[in-house]
Amino acid sequence: MDALRGESGADRRLRAFRATDAFALEVIVASRALDRGEGAGLARDIRTVAARCGGALVAATAGPSTSRETLEGARAGLFEIRYYLYLARRLGFLDLRRYRDLAARQDAALRELDGLLDGAARPGIDIGQERA
Repeated sequence: MDALRGESGADRRLRAFRATDAFALEVIVASRALDRGEGAGLARDIRTVAARCGGALVAATAGPSTSRETLEGARAGLFEIRYYLYLARRLGFLDLRRYRDLAARQDAALRELDGLLDGAARPGIDIGQERA
């Protein structure tokens, strides 16, 4: 289907990077509100995983061929952050509206990553480039 729309592997990688980068930036900014008292450790963990996840995605999408394992690591990091955000919400460090906004941004990043991973699962298609 991607080939029919004229979308290259590079386009998919760029979309995945942009969506994940936007989420990472937003979650890091949001973690500043947690960075006091009892929420300081949670805020630090959120920032660490967000940076690691973003870095993994850059590494995975930088070359002509994308590493499935690296993409799966970035995806796992997104889920780890989701749990941290859930904890922050349950502990009263993050309001419901902000949690929902972050979850929506994260869902968009996950969809893009899943699209890359699904592309890798199709026979004859490398995430980096489509073959005839």
